[in-house]
Amino acid sequence: MADVKKPVVCVVGTGGTIASRYDAALGGHVSAATAQDLVAAMPEIQDVADIRVVEHSNINSALMSTGTAFALRDTLRAVLRDDDVTGVVVTHGTATLEETAYLMDLTVGGDKPVVFTGAQRNADEKDADGPRNLLCATMVAADPAARGRGVLVALGSEIHAARDVTKINPEILTCFGARDCGPVGSVTRQGVSFFMMPQRRLQLEVDQVKENVHIIRMGQGGNDLLFRACVSARVDGIVVEATGGGNVNLPFYQGVCAALDAGIPVVAALRLPSGAPHPGKGYPGSYQSLIAKGALSSGYLSGIKARILLMVALGHTAERSQLLEIFAEAGGG
Repeated sequence: MADVKKPVVCVVGTGGTIASRYDAALGGHVSAATAQDLVAAMPEIQDVADIRVVEHSNINSALMSTGTAFALRDTLRAVLRDDDVTGVVVTHGTATLEETAYLMDLTVGGDKPVVFTGAQRNADEKDADGPRNLLCATMVAADPAARGRGVLVALGSEIHAARDVTKINPEILTCFGARDCGPVGSVTRQGVSFFMMPQRRLQLEVDQVKENVHIIRMGQGGNDLLFRACVSARVDGIVVEATGGGNVNLPFYQGVCAALDAGIPVVAALRLPSGAPHPGKGYPGSYQSLIAKGALSSGYLSGIKARILLMVALGHTAERSQLLEIFAEAGGG
């Protein structure tokens, strides 16, 4: 009997804890291992797929710039254009993985699987979780059922959608959760199982992103200092993480009004771990007053994801009507 041809999966390395080793001169761990090193640390991966390796970057993800993250879009497109490639695994630091993954979900396009993974333990630790996570992510990328589901995150045996995934703990191995739902699938040694199809996905064709977008979180008694700084600097956009169902105090409301009057797009989001903004209160600073003034609604997107969407959307259009449609489609609520 002829040998069954294995799928081809490309592992694209960007750095992170999964690639980190101790540096005595710096007194801590830094990204050092290459993607090829990571593949070599898990020989079983060769049983799943024929592996190709691309080195995109090698940095801890707190240091990931918007430019480096957006350039990954072109790296992935180049890899995915090869008809022989079944899917891609991206190794990434978990600190900002959810942001890069959503940026790729919005901009890469196509049906081939793109699966992000990382680790909570450094590559040089005896019980490092990176090799197993890489194996599981490769299993997902090689699985025909993963096609058409957008960018996925596979870590700690769970599979999450890029739009909803968020890091919930800096220590535990299952460090990611989903903001308003659960995992979309599971992966174990026995195989890959999907439970649901990711929803509210969209793809925007852009040549650039507007990266000067800032998040301002509402705290009790907060003032408009950061808004005034943003208006003075003529930033590209602002995301406000509001209290409760999307409400802010009077100084914050005045700050939002000043930004909108200056032509700066503002998105109303929540500082809560789940849910969407909703009307109900009637005072200046209420969610409905922000929307009436011209703010966009994040819907069920977190402030972090709303920032990524605004950065991409502004690279696509400056028309408020189109921005409203984009946020309604992606955020819901």
